[in-house]
Amino acid sequence: MKIVLFLNKDIEANIAFNRLKPELLNHTVQIYYSDTVGNPDDKPSDLIQLEYFEKGFFFNELPTFINDTKINNTFEFFDNNFKSFPIKKCGNVNSIEFITKMKAFNPDVFISIRFGKIFKDDIIQIPKNGLINLHSAILPDYRGILGTLHAIKEKNSTIGCTLHTIPNSGIDTGEIIEIAQRDVNHSKSLFWNIIQLYPLGVEMIIKTLKKIELGHCFKTRKQNLKKGTYFSLPTTNDFEHIKSLGMEIITSKDYQDVLTNFILTHLSKIEKRQLTTYLNNNKTLSF
Repeated sequence: MKIVLFLNKDIEANIAFNRLKPELLNHTVQIYYSDTVGNPDDKPSDLIQLEYFEKGFFFNELPTFINDTKINNTFEFFDNNFKSFPIKKCGNVNSIEFITKMKAFNPDVFISIRFGKIFKDDIIQIPKNGLINLHSAILPDYRGILGTLHAIKEKNSTIGCTLHTIPNSGIDTGEIIEIAQRDVNHSKSLFWNIIQLYPLGVEMIIKTLKKIELGHCFKTRKQNLKKGTYFSLPTTNDFEHIKSLGMEIITSKDYQDVLTNFILTHLSKIEKRQLTTYLNNNKTLSF
């Protein structure tokens, strides 16, 4: 099949891609990425810190550590060494130029994971089997940005992610393909809990791709849009609420846990100690 993957350039989408990669290698794929989500102005300090470890540290400093220590690593970063598929930053996804390019490619399906731009009708109509999106929260309850934060803030015992269609320019309002859930781990940080949703989401995407490839329809159900809430960028009060429940936003231990479980998966004991020392001694880190 011909697949166009729309991603955000951050640790979550990069992890999702690497989980998807074995399946994607069976197809013809183009990748377009954004590097922001939401309004970049007036972000609370906790969100700025979270985004630094999702983007700045992850793409600018971690690869340097890997190269300097000569760690044998198979994780493919979204950087200049990326070779699996054509990858390009997406300017205006709704421009006539981009629409013309996509029509020429004639894709079977669009897949969106954390993509930071709104699709409009003309681009949505191009793929034969539509546009599907992985949303890292349960719909229709938590539409918008960082829905998992709000689910935990409201003391839900479970969190989840939703695979849904995007039939129009509405945000997180499409029909639901599948929802995957897991228990909240209150001993871990918000960041750690969010990361754990993406392997679940990738499994749903792969199942849907296999159905499309076999010519089978994937079932969907409409959301009850009278339920739930749309959340824009979280505020300082939202993050403070999470902390008041005893949960950190991100910790050095959880960050290292994510790195060793999803990115640097074959470290020796010596390399693990090197990573611990690097994270603890790096002055740019301020957990």
